[in-house]
Amino acid sequence: MMEKIDPEGINKPVGSYVNVTRVSAKELIFVAGQIPVDKNGKMVGVVSDGGIGNRSYFDVEAQVRQTMLNVKGALEGVGSSFKDLVRLDTYVVVTVMNEYKRIGVRVKHDMLAGVRVSGATVYVSALQPSEAMIEISAIAAIG
Repeated sequence: MMEKIDPEGINKPVGSYVNVTRVSAKELIFVAGQIPVDKNGKMVGVVSDGGIGNRSYFDVEAQVRQTMLNVKGALEGVGSSFKDLVRLDTYVVVTVMNEYKRIGVRVKHDMLAGVRVSGATVYVSALQPSEAMIEISAIAAIG
């Protein structure tokens, strides 16, 4: 059994999260931090300018979408789904923070399709590998 609760006396959530999730479950599923790598191991959402500086630009929307697809695939691979999520933590490289707030949050919300989940968003200086601007870990409960 899972119950999503926004208790009286504390702030009301803005967006797709919920303040408290109470769970009675037979099984917990812990999904390791997923990054925007496709099934062939290729980093998604990295665009090189090809110039002298050989700088890369990041498509945050593509990175969030691929990362969420990886979380979804991990959950489905063990008979679970976004509906079973009890926690979703997102790590975002601070250099793309504004783009994540503008675009990434919406992409994540749309992919969750109305599922409200407890979690946190943390801004960090870097992730591994350095081309990853997003990492998402999850906990789900079934039964």
